[in-house]
Amino acid sequence: MPHSNNHDFVEFLEVSKSYDGRTFSVQDFSLSVARGEFVTLLGPSGSGKTTCLKMLAGFEEPSSGEIWLNGRPVNQVKAWKRNIGVVFQHYALFPHMTIAENLAFPLQARRISRDEITASVMRALDMVRLQDFAERRPAQLSGGQQQRVAIARALVFEPDLVLMDEPLGALDRRLREEMQYEIRTLQQRLGVTMIYVTHDQNEAMALSDRVAVMEQGRICQVASPEALYEEPRRLFVANFIGENNQVEGRIVNWNADECQVDVAGQIVRAFPVAVDENDAHSCLTIRPERVVLNPAPDIYPNCFEAEVEDIIFMGDHLRIHASLLGGQQFIVKIPNVIGHGAVLPGDTVTLGWLVTDCRALDQATQGL
Repeated sequence: MPHSNNHDFVEFLEVSKSYDGRTFSVQDFSLSVARGEFVTLLGPSGSGKTTCLKMLAGFEEPSSGEIWLNGRPVNQVKAWKRNIGVVFQHYALFPHMTIAENLAFPLQARRISRDEITASVMRALDMVRLQDFAERRPAQLSGGQQQRVAIARALVFEPDLVLMDEPLGALDRRLREEMQYEIRTLQQRLGVTMIYVTHDQNEAMALSDRVAVMEQGRICQVASPEALYEEPRRLFVANFIGENNQVEGRIVNWNADECQVDVAGQIVRAFPVAVDENDAHSCLTIRPERVVLNPAPDIYPNCFEAEVEDIIFMGDHLRIHASLLGGQQFIVKIPNVIGHGAVLPGDTVTLGWLVTDCRALDQATQGL
């Protein structure tokens, strides 16, 4: 199998993995990662994310396909020879060792001199702002501090690549957000290549240069966080990244710039992203924050009467649950500003949105 691009630091080339020879946890997986890039594998449980990471780390062997690292195939290279740092959700720190001893362990395995080990350990602790904790044991640290130690241990031997598998899963929300910022800042400062696994879409969006959305062992779409949110090319991606109103209808007319879709006898104008010429059915997706409540006349090409069913206070915004287009359930997000109380459950309102914010997707299209 030919190596595709000398500029790619990590490459999966049509990699598949089956544990029983019949079902595949990963199938025809191809992905390139540039040196210094932060790429996240995002998907639900069972989508094959962790299996991909294990194959790259050398903990599992691909059933077929090749994995290249820094210009060479590594299928037959032992895990400890790949120079990869790995961070798991469970910190896997040695409880009987001090923090400094935990960090020294991977260096001792590489037969590095004692003076070099001491310098490297302190440098790694400095990276994660734990210089004063070298002589403590893991049980004396908080969850966030233990996770920083695990990250320092993955960086202490200056690996070519760092892999992180749900590293923040055990932390509370506030600490997770703090650690996300620290991981991203550290990665940018060091310029190290990182591949990160999570099922948390917000985490993937906050951290990544690019995100690979996975479903059933395949990649659905790879793009920047903004492109995935604004331009999902698959229905699975549209539903998995952020929140979407979803409406099914029948295409009555379309060209490259716009299609007209019949929904319960009313025409919705949408932007055709993935429309099958041979199938008149389409699924429309509209982000709740792109729907405008009671817009001024003649501004929005899509304007429909709706009934407000419920209003939920969310702090910085309100979620309006409404029914329109023959009973379709819609969510509208509006900022929590003075005057929002003018809308009450049972009111009849008008909802409007742009053609470009209403995306027509093929219902049947799955992974790439």
